[in-house]
Amino acid sequence: MSVLLDITGVDMVFPTPNGPFTALKDVDLKIEKGEFVSLIGHSGCGKSTVLNIVAGLYQASKGGVVLNGKEVNEPGPERAVVFQNHSLLPFQCIQNH
Repeated sequence: MSVLLDITGVDMVFPTPNGPFTALKDVDLKIEKGEFVSLIGHSGCGKSTVLNIVAGLYQASKGGVVLNGKEVNEPGPERAVVFQNHSLLPFQCIQNH
């Protein structure tokens, strides 16, 4: 199989009023053509940040992304992100008593 997505040494640092916030540190991921991959983790762990970098919406502070043999450095028509706040369905947890 061939590597479709190659994320190498990616850091993402956001400026804040209290100083820099490191959202991602040294992320490496290779996804081969035909693989199905899920990013899972708690809220705020960097899943959306990784996806936004792959989509070209964010530029990594360090490292890089290569998709289908081309460096990702801006949005492109072959990539999209569906933002979770518009796609989540409201629900209530029902507890059995």
